[in-house]
Amino acid sequence: MYSIKAVARATGLTVETLRAWERRYGVVSPVRDAAGRRVYGPEDVLRLRRLREATERGHPISRLAPLSDERLTTLLAAPVDERGQGIGQAFVERILVAASQFQTAECEQAMTLAVAMLPPQSLVSDVLQPLLLEVGNRWHRGELAISQERLVSKIVSRHVRLMLYSFDRTASREAVVFATLPGERHELGLLMSAMLCASRGFKVHYLGTDLPAEEIARFAKEVGASVVALSVVLRNQVSELPAQVASLAGALPEGTAIWIGGAGASLLADQRLPESCELLSNSAELDQRLELRSH
Repeated sequence: MYSIKAVARATGLTVETLRAWERRYGVVSPVRDAAGRRVYGPEDVLRLRRLREATERGHPISRLAPLSDERLTTLLAAPVDERGQGIGQAFVERILVAASQFQTAECEQAMTLAVAMLPPQSLVSDVLQPLLLEVGNRWHRGELAISQERLVSKIVSRHVRLMLYSFDRTASREAVVFATLPGERHELGLLMSAMLCASRGFKVHYLGTDLPAEEIARFAKEVGASVVALSVVLRNQVSELPAQVASLAGALPEGTAIWIGGAGASLLADQRLPESCELLSNSAELDQRLELRSH
């Protein structure tokens, strides 16, 4: 039998996520040891590993929880196309080919189909993130011109903004502010995260990039935001971030969470950050946090 901390280490889930999944969805049923502490069997660990993997592929925990262990195993063992990842890769390749030939209309059509066919989380994890990574790699290798890179970026930005505004019209949950601190001007990752948040029904306030901490805090207080979400991409800005984040946390009302994601967020893991800060390593972790706050 395993303690909850041992299960968290073995599954890659946080203790908070484990408790929330148990309380809200009954995903496993731990027993109590002689001291009254929750303990888990090997079968619980295996099930939780499967659930974590499935959520990372874009499946919401609310839909996974009722599935039997056999159904979960079947879902994870399904052919790539059935999971949607093969479809996502096909869209990526189609857009890359069109961009390499300066075919704007073909890029637009492929992106429109991807948006129509895939749920938001799968769209981000299986199409947009791999696409932008590969575009960047090809540009660095000289295989794509800067105009072709801009073509793809502009199309992605436009479609994600349209999705964000569409979801936001019917949002009714707590407010979340999205922004970046001074010196950070990359916004596609921030924009995609904001769209995912809006797709969960949260009221998104998208401020964009390069804002002073005090201005972000002032806006968050005015709209009553429960979370401020930041993106960090430029690694040369990381040394300045702890002080900026501390300033932001000090200006926010007590209880306001700060979520930090992006390619440079992992470099903050060893930094001393305010207790209200939480580092998110990918869009799946963001989706998990949103799922937990939805109930």
